[in-house]
Amino acid sequence: MTSVRHGVRAILFDGDEIVLFRRVRPEREPYWVTPGGGVEPADASPEAALRRELDEELGATAGPALHVFTLAEPGRLSTVFACRLVSLDLSRRSGPEFLEPDIGLHEVRRVRPEEARDLNMVPPELGEFISANAATLPALLDAATYAPGRYRPVVDVHLVLTDGGKVLLGRREGTGYADGEWQIMPSGHLEEGESVVDTAVREAREELGVEVDGCEVVHVMHHRNAGGTARIGMFLVARSITGTPVNAEPHKCAELGWFPLDRLPERTVPYARAGVEAVRRALASSPAGLPVPLYAGSPVFSLHGWDVPGCADLAAEAVRAGFEEVTVCLVARLDGMVLVRSDDETDRLPATLVRPGEPVEAALARLGSVGEVTFAGADDYVSARGRAGRRLAFSARLTEAPEGMVPLPAGSLGRLPYAEGVYVNRPSPGLLYGLPGR
Repeated sequence: MTSVRHGVRAILFDGDEIVLFRRVRPEREPYWVTPGGGVEPADASPEAALRRELDEELGATAGPALHVFTLAEPGRLSTVFACRLVSLDLSRRSGPEFLEPDIGLHEVRRVRPEEARDLNMVPPELGEFISANAATLPALLDAATYAPGRYRPVVDVHLVLTDGGKVLLGRREGTGYADGEWQIMPSGHLEEGESVVDTAVREAREELGVEVDGCEVVHVMHHRNAGGTARIGMFLVARSITGTPVNAEPHKCAELGWFPLDRLPERTVPYARAGVEAVRRALASSPAGLPVPLYAGSPVFSLHGWDVPGCADLAAEAVRAGFEEVTVCLVARLDGMVLVRSDDETDRLPATLVRPGEPVEAALARLGSVGEVTFAGADDYVSARGRAGRRLAFSARLTEAPEGMVPLPAGSLGRLPYAEGVYVNRPSPGLLYGLPGR
């Protein structure tokens, strides 16, 4: 029986283009291939193999990967993934094929996906697949990764239960987000086909084993996590509660507790703290503390988390969200020009991993940042070792160029990864939050 080798390939999107290798070898017509290679025994999964290959061949990290195609070739079966490039650093690539001059050249090129069928792709079936799905693949990635586009927020529903000036909170456990911190109980996400009130009733039953009636929205909050995504929070109160609240979901909640509305525990999720305070003000403005409907003129809407966050806030949110590593990159401007690290084929923003226990400011200082920095944006990735990571970009003005950094030609973004070009092109970091630039 002939053994079948298993491999992986990446349809690696960088903006609207895909990253390919143009292979130039002696005595052979140039041809094109996607990044990828064989699955090795040490690889935990095909996706782990994919991320290892991206690191070895491009010094690249990517966002979530979607299995979109299985390619059968004689003696080989390849799992094809689609993903978006987050960062690329050719100086870090370490694949053995780049260390042997007689194996030919691997020229990094970017092409429109619909053009893949016109190239001498190996194998040609992959080029046909990419071209045939040139519009579908980006849409699938956008849906999977919440890429920019039409706003599709998560809607949180929080039922604020009070008793004699106290509010019921639960300490999160085993959820993967903000574990160990206190949150409003009950809380949950609005599901398809439910009204906001239906969600509040369901969550009260599931999380606390009580029945509630007469629920009304008393506050709406548009919240943004520092360095993360935005969401809509609906805060409700109930006119009546039947039953005694119990911790009905101990796998998600370590304990319940009643706390004064104006003196919440120190480790309360900041979003929840702001919501409780908004509800406290709404109830205080209502006769006898009764629910105040949206049209009654109470303080019914607020923004939370939309100020440009500081380094400490960003680091705390990355921990809260369960990221295993944090990378910082620097959009450094000198005399109106952006400074980059450069090689023969690509430019890139300077970046480094934040060391365990290291302040974000200290990591930026290692990149040459001196003085004030302003948050410019964030994106999430998975490292070559399978670790979930968040990259934080900061803007700074320098008075001299750090060693190894050169000015990016004015108006040129052609060799920067698309995700880094977005940071460079943004006129003002404050525009990310709808605030005036500094």
